[in-house]
Parts: sequence; C-alpha cells; structure tokens
Amino acid sequence: MPLINVLTFSSSIIAIHGLDGHREQSWTAEDGTMWLRDLLPNDFPNARILSYGYDADTRSFAQTSTQTIFRHAEAFVEDLSQLRRTEPKRPVIFLAHSLGGIILKKVGRS
Repeated sequence: MPLINVLTFSSSIIAIHGLDGHREQSWTAEDGTMWLRDLLPNDFPNARILSYGYDADTRSFAQTSTQTIFRHAEAFVEDLSQLRRTEPKRPVIFLAHSLGGIILKKVGRS
C-alpha cells in the first residue's frame, strides 16, 4: 500500500494530554506558542486540529481526579462520536501523551 500524503486531504488531528496535563497548557511553550494552534496548521493546512481535555489532576490540594481510566475513555468516545456525526469518514490522527495514550488504548479495546 502506498503512503498517503496527509497534506492533500482533510483529516482530524486530536491531541490528548497526559497525567497532570491540560488541554491547552500541555501543548504550549513558555513563550505562549501553542504548537497545535500556532505551528501544526502550517504543516497540515487541511486538518481540523483539536485538543481533548479531561480531569487528570493528581496534585491539587483542593481536589484530585477520581475518574477511572474506563470512565475517561467512555467520555472520550462519547465526545468523539458526537464530533464525527457530521463527517464520519474523515480520517483521524491521534497525538496522545502519557495517560492520554492509555485512555486511547482503552478506547481501542472497548
């Protein structure tokens, strides 16, 4: 099968942050550059770039996440299904870090 140039078709790129991460801050440099928003579109101009956020806080003194990996995966599938209703055949590229990768793996097994 030949390689496909992702620049030539519309796709979705979905980033999933890791443990103690944040849907925007995890992808933002100290100078304020959010590479998902500020840099990635230069390389993938036809892509819909999204960042998925979930409660991954384990360090707060006020309250930490009590959700299981299964519940995070279930919520992600629900949100993703709703997003894909308008374009169900649009290819998806996932960028997952740390716990985000584990959640994504759980989605694949359910």
